[in-house]
Amino acid sequence: MSSSNFRKIRHSFGESSASASNPSQSTSESTGSDPRRPRGGKDSPAESSASSSKRRRLPESVTRNACLNCKKARAKCDGNEPCKRCATRVETSECIYQIHIKHPKEELVKQVKELRAKDHMTEQILQALSTNEKVPEILERLRNGNTYDSIVEWLGRSPLVDFESLSPRESHHSAYEPSDHEMGGVGASKPFWTAVASDTAILDHLFQLYFAWIHPVHTLFSEGRFADSYGRRLESYCSSALVNSVCALACSLHSAVNEDEADYERLGVEFSDAARKSLELDDSRLTTIQAFAVMHLVDCARGNALRAAAYVRISTLCLPRATYQENDGFVESWKATVRGIRNLNIEWAQMTFQAPPIVESAAYYSIEEVDAILDNGNWYHYRFAKEQPEARRSLLATTNREKSKLNAILQDIATMIYSQRGPSISARQFLYQYGRLRAWREELPDELGNFEDSNQHVLPHVLYLLVLYTTAIVQLLRPLLDFEGFPSFLVEGTIWEHAQEGLRLLDRYYRPQYTFRYQPVLQMLACLQLVDIIARFFPEGAEGNSKDGPEAIQFGMELLMESRVGFPVAGPLQEMLRRSAIECAILLPRNLTELMLSPTAPQRVYGMDDFLGACTRPTYL
Repeated sequence: MSSSNFRKIRHSFGESSASASNPSQSTSESTGSDPRRPRGGKDSPAESSASSSKRRRLPESVTRNACLNCKKARAKCDGNEPCKRCATRVETSECIYQIHIKHPKEELVKQVKELRAKDHMTEQILQALSTNEKVPEILERLRNGNTYDSIVEWLGRSPLVDFESLSPRESHHSAYEPSDHEMGGVGASKPFWTAVASDTAILDHLFQLYFAWIHPVHTLFSEGRFADSYGRRLESYCSSALVNSVCALACSLHSAVNEDEADYERLGVEFSDAARKSLELDDSRLTTIQAFAVMHLVDCARGNALRAAAYVRISTLCLPRATYQENDGFVESWKATVRGIRNLNIEWAQMTFQAPPIVESAAYYSIEEVDAILDNGNWYHYRFAKEQPEARRSLLATTNREKSKLNAILQDIATMIYSQRGPSISARQFLYQYGRLRAWREELPDELGNFEDSNQHVLPHVLYLLVLYTTAIVQLLRPLLDFEGFPSFLVEGTIWEHAQEGLRLLDRYYRPQYTFRYQPVLQMLACLQLVDIIARFFPEGAEGNSKDGPEAIQFGMELLMESRVGFPVAGPLQEMLRRSAIECAILLPRNLTELMLSPTAPQRVYGMDDFLGACTRPTYL
């Protein structure tokens, strides 16, 4: 969206500012020359006398905005009330002046801009008061008669900008409503939330990608509250840091097309740089905490796992000191953020073999009033700009609620396995946790877990949840294969069955419906766990549609190749999988060179730093 100003509405040539503001006020007009006189030569006495007589009958002054009677007669008007012509003639109508339409329009546009600016400053001050931010100082300045703009500047809030347009644009499936800011002669203006991109088409495209593929899997904030604050330019549930981090992650999901004019790879870097510059550790606003969590996902996708781990740790540590807002919607946003960050911590710890932090909250499993609205909200299989995908019921609240139940079990398992304190773990403890996982699966609502006999499309975030479950079973029971004194054959069948089930969900449902281009990073790591267990312990496979070791390696390579288009982390993960196949004496795919791309020049091979950047460890195991 290119920046432009009001279209200049100039006064007519030669018109003074006085006549623009007061139509009855006249401008002096010289009688020394008459444009109707013939040019060249001197006037004859007769012509001079006639011309002089004619000029003497003109009024001493003439206004460009004549009264209605003079306009009708196409006569000169002096602008008086009544004018000389109406006063000296017997007129049947009054001497009335009509205001020129150009002048009030200019004044109206000016007033609208001033009112919008004042409204913006008022919102900034009210928001600061609602968050208990410097309340005594603000009230003192108001009592002293300080101007609104001086108070807003003192608060360090968003500066005044043009108020003519907002982004993103209206879309048939966007959560963002169009803003009624278009007026005649008003062009596009500088966006409010980010300086990286000004084209609303780009911003709208990125938001739709994020809310299609990231938000349902990692629900870190309330989409509705974010959209409302974004559109109204309020910092209650939106901020520049959050907008930039969301757009940075969404750039990884953009699929290039021939008519692309924007460089989304470059935009992704610029959005993430802008987000990092605006993030402050002492900023306790909820939107800043959310932005830290989103930046965790940004760095995971780019293979910066060590920094990603720091971001999610910061967001977790900042939760207890988040600034509370006594306004409608804060509790909803707070619960979504706490649950989202808690789930993100546990899922990240599960895939990187760590003990997750404890995030206490009473809002994990309770059914809220807003849940029905979220479940019935639409999800769209969105990929390209101007695409018109069909709407599906999102089941967002139910999916997140069930995931929180599963993650509570996973947290207990991780604490049991990775805690350095306490006695040795017994096989009975592993089997107890396995029973809890199976009970969770059996109690899963049919709308999430029962789709085998139907032709319906399975939502990607539901498939992610089920893959998370199968991976959890495999990871839990895997130590028992090497457990001294434990008959491993008791769990071998269960491990093999769930590893195959996880790959089947990905191969039969996820790939044909969505491709792996848009899958979350943690699903890549989950797939590696499932592939590795088959290649390492069940390389011969079994009869039926199950995968043996080489087939599992081939599938894992293909999955990562599709993801690598937008997620650089898939590159070193492929190299880790290749090394695991060699270690397990598994035949590598014949088209390995097509499946694996070399690292970005000048780097020739992936090394230790790349592996640490992928999953904080030298290997995904």
